[in-house]
This record gives sequence, C-alpha cells and structure tokens, in this order.
Amino acid sequence: MKKIIPITDLQRQIGTLVSGCETSGEPIIITQRGRAAAVLLPVSRYEQIEEDLARLDEFELQAMLQQAEAQIAARQTITHQEVKARLTAQMPKTKAGTRKRRAG
Repeated sequence: MKKIIPITDLQRQIGTLVSGCETSGEPIIITQRGRAAAVLLPVSRYEQIEEDLARLDEFELQAMLQQAEAQIAARQTITHQEVKARLTAQMPKTKAGTRKRRAG
C-alpha cells in the first residue's frame, strides 16, 4: 500500500520518513493542498527506474533499426533529393515568398 502524506507532515518528520522510505523501499507520495505533488523514493529504487528507462530506450532503438532494415530490404526507401524536397516544402515562407532556412 502506498504511503501518502501531506507536505506539512514531511516538514515535521523528514528524518523519520526518509529512514522509513530507505528501509521499506517503498515510495512516499507527498501531497500539497490535497493533491499529489512529489514522490520520495529510496535512491536504489530511483536508480532502478533510470536503468529500466535506459533499457526501454535501447529496445525502442533496436525496434526502429529492425524496421529500417526491413524497409531497406523491401526497397521502401526514398532518395536524398526526395527528402530534401519534403523538408523544403515544410519550411515556412518569408514575406518575399521564398523559403526561409532554419538556423543550425
């Protein structure tokens, strides 16, 4: 069960709450004016979340690579000129009616 505490209790009991959070490994939801405002997590739990997100990014990248390889194999590609034409068509027009180049 998630522990939910108001911010005023957090201010009064920060040491006890941090120790309890580290010991239990469970997050504590902190509310402000009756609404969830923040979450107190043990560092180990936060690090695990960061690792999981990095792994998900890798899986997503691998899936995109596999999709691209499949498109190349199926000859579902476009030329450099076609890409350039599409990008040029998306550029905003200036008052003179010419395409404005983006900086960078």
